[in-house]
Amino acid sequence: MFIKTKEILEASESALLGFTSNRSVLKPVQRFVIYPLVYLRVGFGDFTKPMAIWSLASFILLLVLTLFSSSFEIPNEIFLVSFNVCIWVVLLLTMFSTPSSYAFYGATEASVNRIVEILDQNNVHKEVDVELLEENMEKVEKRIEARVDFYKWIIGSFWGLYILLVNFELRFVSLSGKPIGDDFLQSTFESFLYVILFTAFALLAMISYKRASKMLMANLHYACVEQRARQQPLNKSRQHDASEAVASA
Repeated sequence: MFIKTKEILEASESALLGFTSNRSVLKPVQRFVIYPLVYLRVGFGDFTKPMAIWSLASFILLLVLTLFSSSFEIPNEIFLVSFNVCIWVVLLLTMFSTPSSYAFYGATEASVNRIVEILDQNNVHKEVDVELLEENMEKVEKRIEARVDFYKWIIGSFWGLYILLVNFELRFVSLSGKPIGDDFLQSTFESFLYVILFTAFALLAMISYKRASKMLMANLHYACVEQRARQQPLNKSRQHDASEAVASA
């Protein structure tokens, strides 16, 4: 089951990223060079989906409002109120959307069915096999969470080191008795902007990685549930046939 879990995970990653699960000579290169970039893109798309919906809906409403205001004379106060409604009300509706719109981490019927096909290809049919697969996936999820926590420690350590260096520079300048010049302030400000940009990029990459991992594991979990549900009618029919055989005997 350990080997099967690894093969199922690799095939599920390929399906999530839009690649085929067939093995080839270039597959290792593809997995270590192309897959990480596409993986982050998938996670970033899932993370920014509410923002994209809000932007599109607000743009359409503002376009309608502009066309309506160009055809009819609207007071500036009403136009300003309508403009804010198109932006902030849509944002409010997007932020507090119902759980059915975000609770499944991008798992769709098509993606779950694709994972079920992968389970069938790896002969994961029995209840015992599905339970063993889920136990192995729990270990994989813990490994993913540990890696995300490691990324958080890297970002926090980077900020701690930066603040420590700035404090050392300020103490050195104060001990030297020299006034703080514009060059020092400019260099400090530039380094601060660099740290802000690095932090924003690192946080965005970490969140995208976490979102993509959640999507992958959600598809696997729902596929296991679907596989277990498919086996229940078969088990009931087998139990029924066995009981009829015992009764006839």
